[in-house]
Amino acid sequence: MQFRIHENIFAHFPGLSLAVVVADGIDNSCIPPEVSEAWRLAWTKAGQEAAAYGNAQSHPHVRPWRERLRAIGVSSKFPSSIEALLRRALKGGEPFSINGLVDFYNAISLRYVVPVGGFDLEEVSGPLELRLTREGDQFIALGEEEPQPVQVGEVAYTDGQTILTRHFVWRQSRTALITPETRRVFLVSESLGEVGPQVAQAVLEEMTHGLRRHFGAEVRPFLLSEARPLAEW
Repeated sequence: MQFRIHENIFAHFPGLSLAVVVADGIDNSCIPPEVSEAWRLAWTKAGQEAAAYGNAQSHPHVRPWRERLRAIGVSSKFPSSIEALLRRALKGGEPFSINGLVDFYNAISLRYVVPVGGFDLEEVSGPLELRLTREGDQFIALGEEEPQPVQVGEVAYTDGQTILTRHFVWRQSRTALITPETRRVFLVSESLGEVGPQVAQAVLEEMTHGLRRHFGAEVRPFLLSEARPLAEW
């Protein structure tokens, strides 16, 4: 299988770096205590940091997402996943919990204030791509049964003609969601050029070591950029 970033994505997001990890043999049947603690700490600290900026969208790692997405015609009604997550942390209270893997990557997302997401590899057939949407692509939203119409030219992660995310890092589809039964996973984190590749490298190392330590996974890490837009495994 392979994952490819299409060339025109870098024209809209210059300097983009992606930390990608493909992991097999995962045990996601329970939430490791270390993951719960890391998630709680990241939630609290990120909320405190966001408060210092006044709101989530003013954080220096979040603001560039607003600017880049707006430049390609994406309304602020569709905020990046890291903006949405940081807004929730800013409200305080106890962090929500989904499952071990999702809590794990959400903790990393808030720790570095970058988007992180993932797909269950047993639910995709490939090729996996980050590209502009085309005629015939289909997106099924969470909680829905029927596909929604999608404009041609949106930035999306795709599995063939199946759209896995809309508006790049806004919202995931119901397809390939990570569940407690997930055993093979594709995790990805996006760092804009304004944030820098060093953040992507740090996130890659955290994802790699954490998947091995907490979930017993066999891991293949990739750091992708315009110079290296393809991962194969």
